[in-house]
Amino acid sequence: MAISFFKRIFGGDSEERNSEAETRKEKQRQRRSQAASNNAGEAGDPAVDLSGLEAFVEYVVKALVDAPEKVSLESVEKERITIIQVRCEKSDIGKIIGKSGKTIAAIRSLVSSAAGRSGLRVSVDVLD
Repeated sequence: MAISFFKRIFGGDSEERNSEAETRKEKQRQRRSQAASNNAGEAGDPAVDLSGLEAFVEYVVKALVDAPEKVSLESVEKERITIIQVRCEKSDIGKIIGKSGKTIAAIRSLVSSAAGRSGLRVSVDVLD
């Protein structure tokens, strides 16, 4: 589910991208016109996008830790940004953060760029 969400956001195979480029461009034009007409300025349904982002974060974090059953996520709205808070065992925090913070930086980068394509601002925090 999480991987298919990112395929849908960023596109699938290169052959598929070439054959459907015009269709996507048309959809982007429609989303832009919808965003312009919408007072909130949001493109698409943010609840669907946010649930997909949460599913992706949960999938990746559970794959990294030793105790995946103790992983929990919570989304918190602060001002104009949504923060996905990850809670897990203290011994697993280092696995999520990674060496020099590279793992959590990669997760944040993917989530942020996917959210940006949907007109959202989303970040990921690891809580102890």
